[in-house]
Amino acid sequence: MKPDEASAKEILLSLVDQNRKNPKYNDHIPNDVIGWRFSSSDQNNPNPSPETNEQHSKPVCEWTGVTCDPIDGTITGLNLGQGFLIEALLGGTPLAKKDDDRLKNVGDNRNLHYQFWEGKPEIDRNLVSKNSPSPIAAKIPSNLGKLISLRAINLSFNQLQGEIPKSVTDLPFLEIFEVTSNDLIGTFPRFISDTLRILDISKNRFHGTLPADLFGHYKYREKEVGKYFAPYLSNLVKLDMSHNGFNGTIPLDGRSETYDPETGFDPTLRNLQYFDIGYNMFSGTICNNFGLMASLEGLFMEHNRLVGTIPKALFRGAGIGANPLPLSQLFLHQNELSGTLPSGLSKLPNLKEVYVDGNKLTGSVPRELCQEHLNESFLFDKSATNRCDGVVCPANSFSKEGMAPCTACPDDGGYNRYIGQRGSECEKPLNEVEILDLFYEQTNGDKWKNPSYSWEKGSPACARRGIKCDDSGKVSVIALPSLGLKGPILSEIGHLSSLKTLDLSNNDLTGFVPSDIRFTSLVNLDLRNNRLEGVVPPMLCIKEGVNNNGDTSLSTDFNLVYACDNFMCARGSWSPIGRAALKGEEVDEIHEVGGAGTLQCLPCYDDAAKMYMGRDSCSDVVLGSMHIRMIDIRNAISKTLVALPILVFIVGFSIVIRKRRKTVPIGVDTGYGSGTILPGRKTSRRDLDLTTSGRSLSLASAGEFEDYSDDDWTAADSERGAQRVKEEMIELAPAIHGDKEVI
Repeated sequence: MKPDEASAKEILLSLVDQNRKNPKYNDHIPNDVIGWRFSSSDQNNPNPSPETNEQHSKPVCEWTGVTCDPIDGTITGLNLGQGFLIEALLGGTPLAKKDDDRLKNVGDNRNLHYQFWEGKPEIDRNLVSKNSPSPIAAKIPSNLGKLISLRAINLSFNQLQGEIPKSVTDLPFLEIFEVTSNDLIGTFPRFISDTLRILDISKNRFHGTLPADLFGHYKYREKEVGKYFAPYLSNLVKLDMSHNGFNGTIPLDGRSETYDPETGFDPTLRNLQYFDIGYNMFSGTICNNFGLMASLEGLFMEHNRLVGTIPKALFRGAGIGANPLPLSQLFLHQNELSGTLPSGLSKLPNLKEVYVDGNKLTGSVPRELCQEHLNESFLFDKSATNRCDGVVCPANSFSKEGMAPCTACPDDGGYNRYIGQRGSECEKPLNEVEILDLFYEQTNGDKWKNPSYSWEKGSPACARRGIKCDDSGKVSVIALPSLGLKGPILSEIGHLSSLKTLDLSNNDLTGFVPSDIRFTSLVNLDLRNNRLEGVVPPMLCIKEGVNNNGDTSLSTDFNLVYACDNFMCARGSWSPIGRAALKGEEVDEIHEVGGAGTLQCLPCYDDAAKMYMGRDSCSDVVLGSMHIRMIDIRNAISKTLVALPILVFIVGFSIVIRKRRKTVPIGVDTGYGSGTILPGRKTSRRDLDLTTSGRSLSLASAGEFEDYSDDDWTAADSERGAQRVKEEMIELAPAIHGDKEVI
């Protein structure tokens, strides 16, 4: 139902409601701004200005920033972005717009444009008050949801606070929603419009994990109940959630709900051109399903905690008859990506920028990538475009941005092994004593539970309790279980080349498992029962010899032989030793699941397993073939406790009623006829801009082993760490999740 003119004005003015009783509000609005004034009666102003009432009486479709349908006059667009709301209407100061250093001289780097605000000029940033007071906090009013014909909303750079009201996310015809550079909070907004094309919530304070079924992908055989499947995916052109606090993995792994295996076609995200999740805290791997985004031109994933290699699907595409993606910009810098930089990126016909510095890539830049045009918009030294350091600096060198101009370091025997390292000086190699001193400091060694493990700085490595050395005097064992270690696992441990045993179990370590430890000589690794997040780095998962990983004499199933679960159980699973074990290993307990004598990580839904890897206990309950989550048990008990008093009241009340019915006197009319005695019976369209301000680089870590196919890496792409869910597990240990079975 279309709101009348007066109602529409009242809804729009709710955006500036905090100034309703301010008699000076109308005075600071620039004269060129049409409408947006309260009437004198709204403000209780005894001396109304004729101009105020005149502006208030202007048709709402003429108000600055408002777009209406030319036929029926309904409001379809609200363009108050670029700080117009906070500056011109509220008299505050907008958030400063700052480009990232890497793109200062690039100009309009992300060149994706659409026309939306047809017939409406862009808001003039000069329409501001000359005497702006201190910044004013504003919110998105829930009243805005009453304008159900809205198709486009732009409220960027306005210092908006609070959450996005549900009434706004429920707008049925929304095509554009841009709120970049505000101070909004909450989790990922769940829009219901199936016509949404532009969703830009960047540079706010959104947090939490993305809905598991957001992109229509699911890991197991059946879609889980209660998940949010965005209805607008097939129409989406731009998705920007950068510069927020999102964490967890990117829910694009597993099968797509709409993928057709016969044709290799998936309409989901086929029109997506711009995907930006940079500057968050996402973990996990870059999924092969990015190769299904056939229209993707800009992929920005920099400054996260992504691990693993750059998937070949980015330059091969995915599905039957796939072609290389039309990527022109690939920002992957400042992650934890490992492996080598794949030469296949040179096959991307439109690639102009690829940034992969600040990761843990080894090797060198493939000559095929040393092209004249690549990264030329960023490089100050244009001659570097014909050199490989125009892509990334070589190992044992550094630069401020991890690419040309690069400064070579003295030969350090391979200590600085990664390409594209950022810094202002060469990293000094550490010896084993210095590495242990740093480890002690970063894990709060002075607060370890057992004082006898106290390490004196600079003392011989082999003389420290919990440390053992081999015959050559090199550190071979670090065993520090149950000592209350706190903090991250030191990546420099990867330089202890003779290390064979690393036991840091049952502590309070946080962060992620560093892929650097693959450079040691590890045989035994035990990291169970800490607070480690993310996934086991895929490059570590293929390291042979660690916990019998890769030992084909113990199993012929390569999904078990080479598996991340052999290092730690993934989040959402557990085993009595915090990891999987192959047949023949000496372990205390054995689960006869997935093969006789093997110990596998089984599903677990308690809070600890949901958040952290390597759990060796689970509070869920298994009754026969039923796997019942403890959270469901708690919820059932809570509902029972809530219902119990009501039940007692109903029973008690019925007893009282029954007693009263038995005392009905003879001759009382019960309603069934005069004088009847029945004891026991009760009586009674337009301008869409996909361009955002410039931002930093990102890194792409490449696949070290070109001989491996994408299918070989499927296990590494899964949040569970490996393809461990076999038919036997499904039959023996189904889980009850909501009102259906999942595993």
